[in-house]
Amino acid sequence: MSTESPQAQVQQWLDEWSASREGCGLQVAAYLRGEQVINACSGTADPFSKTPVTEDTLFIAQSCTKGVTATVIHLLVQQGKLSYDDKVAQYWPEFAANGKDSILIRHVLCHTAGIPLMPDHSDMALICDWNSMIREIEQLTPIWEPGSKSGYHGLTFGWILGETAARADGRPFARIVQEEICKPLGIENELYFGAPPEAESRIAKISGKELPIALLPDDHLMKKVLPLRVVPIRNPEWNEPMFHQAVIPAVNGILTANALARMYASLIGDGVDGMRILNPTHLQEATHLQVDQRDEIMQVKTSLSLGYVLGNAENADAMRGKPHAFGYTGIGGMIGFADPVNEFTFAILTNRMTNARDAQAADTWFANKVRELLHLQ
Repeated sequence: MSTESPQAQVQQWLDEWSASREGCGLQVAAYLRGEQVINACSGTADPFSKTPVTEDTLFIAQSCTKGVTATVIHLLVQQGKLSYDDKVAQYWPEFAANGKDSILIRHVLCHTAGIPLMPDHSDMALICDWNSMIREIEQLTPIWEPGSKSGYHGLTFGWILGETAARADGRPFARIVQEEICKPLGIENELYFGAPPEAESRIAKISGKELPIALLPDDHLMKKVLPLRVVPIRNPEWNEPMFHQAVIPAVNGILTANALARMYASLIGDGVDGMRILNPTHLQEATHLQVDQRDEIMQVKTSLSLGYVLGNAENADAMRGKPHAFGYTGIGGMIGFADPVNEFTFAILTNRMTNARDAQAADTWFANKVRELLHLQ
């Protein structure tokens, strides 16, 4: 049995992992009972310049971002600024067009709103333009009765919740994140929606293989949920300031693994540094099982609470078999989650897109090894 500290052991594993995968950069962070116990990094932030990853490197968190966006909604509910069963159109009247008047905030959080499809003409310029996307969202029509089915709202999830939050609160979504999450937790320079120009040099460049979505039949719904004109690898704009400075609350949170793990740590137990940003009553409601069925888009069984994925026996990630765990995964082998039973939170971020099997192995393997090091079940 190794006598190395958990930090040293994780560092060794990260170095071995990144060395075997060209252009791969990673960060891993973990908190136990509100204290940071792991904060390690390895590999390259830019496969061309070979710039090394540091603790300050920022990663594009892909769908791990959704966990942060959901947390914003829960904070606003806690503050009495909105309710899960309010209609989106109560705050955003134009949203009601084309049969969307009955959609509740709860529906959006649970991916049951029925508007997962992006506009046919979606491209990188459009998704980087908040106001234009809001007008496009207003014109969408549900493809099923809201609340009747669950299907992955890969991109629309973010704009709907982000605009609703902004209208209910009065502050732009990115400012709410900075003032309600980042500032209290001391991660103002580690988590952005819309990274400032001075942070650009810290953002890891995405590299790797074409995503599996490209191999799907042209009429597959996933290609309308995540159009090829806006997915990573195929579109180099993901590595450009235009995208980094945009606010896309479903996929382009720009952050460190420490920021993600710290945010989740602030939701459970005694929080971080004695600060818990979501009280136990609201956390219980936010993480209560809402959906446990086959996803209409991804065609796999999913267990969802209000905006978070829950652990179940069929999860292909680090939350598998842990029904009390909640969080969100991102393509490439990324995840951020909390395990309230063990007062444990974990995050792994990477810039290397890879095949699904290798990606799942990354977050699952590292999370389980950290659990073992910390003697958690």
